[in-house]
Amino acid sequence: MKVESRKLSYTIQGINFVDLNCIDYAVQKKLFNLSSYQYLLKLCKKKNHTIIPLIHFEELLKKLPKKQPCWCLSGLNFVDCHFNKQKSPEVSQNHIINMFKNNFSYKSCLHQNVSNCNGSIIKAHSISRKSSLQYISHNQHVYGMKFEINGFNLKKIGIKNASTFTGFCKRHDEILFSSFEKNNFNKTSKQLFDLCYRAICIEYNAMQSVINLLKLIKKNTDNSKDVLSQISSQIEINSNINFYNLGLKYSNYYKYKMEDCFKKENYENLLEHYIFELFDGYPRFHSSSCFNLDFDLNGIQLHDLNKSEEQSKNLYINCINLNEQGYFIISWFKENHEYGNKIIQSIIHEPSKIEDKLFSLVFLYIYNTYVSPLWFEALSKNQQLKIKE
Repeated sequence: MKVESRKLSYTIQGINFVDLNCIDYAVQKKLFNLSSYQYLLKLCKKKNHTIIPLIHFEELLKKLPKKQPCWCLSGLNFVDCHFNKQKSPEVSQNHIINMFKNNFSYKSCLHQNVSNCNGSIIKAHSISRKSSLQYISHNQHVYGMKFEINGFNLKKIGIKNASTFTGFCKRHDEILFSSFEKNNFNKTSKQLFDLCYRAICIEYNAMQSVINLLKLIKKNTDNSKDVLSQISSQIEINSNINFYNLGLKYSNYYKYKMEDCFKKENYENLLEHYIFELFDGYPRFHSSSCFNLDFDLNGIQLHDLNKSEEQSKNLYINCINLNEQGYFIISWFKENHEYGNKIIQSIIHEPSKIEDKLFSLVFLYIYNTYVSPLWFEALSKNQQLKIKE
């Protein structure tokens, strides 16, 4: 999603100025509180200015009603949020790290709209531990993406902790995916449906977790910073929160349709699948997720993700091992038949490049990917670096 770049401040003859037109644009995009902006504008109109010296702008900002919602859209009153925030002590790095670790994950059962929950929220495996992760592990470890304060990094992780997410209660985690975890994988409609449902729940949980993280950053990022830095950082964070909320909206569209199938116990007519059965010993990496692909594997545009008013088209990827057989399963909704078919044709029309294109799909788009240590460590240092990048 593109966000138009606007300059908030200018320096003219050594004097810093603030452009209220930039804040007006942020208000239109729902990145800055409307009532706060209108109050600022009212104060400025007495001087008939929209470009005003920074020192005057800071004085006007302090005059905002202290018991009204803060301009940053935190939901807190101005006096409890950004009033005199530049004088607040800077939050220590260790405090931020501990806060992120304790609050980052979104914890809620994503199947509660279909049937009653039972038991607490648990760490469910987004990729089956016994059938898939065990298959590629070495000394009970795999490589995977681990969240750290500077972002996601490829690290060695024990398979008990790899691929876990707090997206289901104990009851739903035990029953939802038994079709393929406790039975032979015969590629039935139910088994393929359940794999896709788990994938969309993984993505939904991830987006909610990122929103949690952004809200934590929003609350703690600009202590002791100057006013312009506060406004710039808060607008950027709000833009990212809006982006992920839009992603949740699109995911809910498909998630609700899948949950309706659970209620009707009808899994036949919603999804289409293309299944690659892999050679013995493959795959060397396992993945499960759903995402939106705006270009096919030949670089031809499928749809424009910058048009927020258009419903996205989810693509589901499950690269797994079941019953000691490797599968790379690509799925999409039947209502998006043309979209899915174009992606498949862009993969298979050059048979010699199929492996490269499937590899690209995983390592370019899916953070929920876990890699065989024996395979990864046998690569050259340059190859390892490219995968990490």
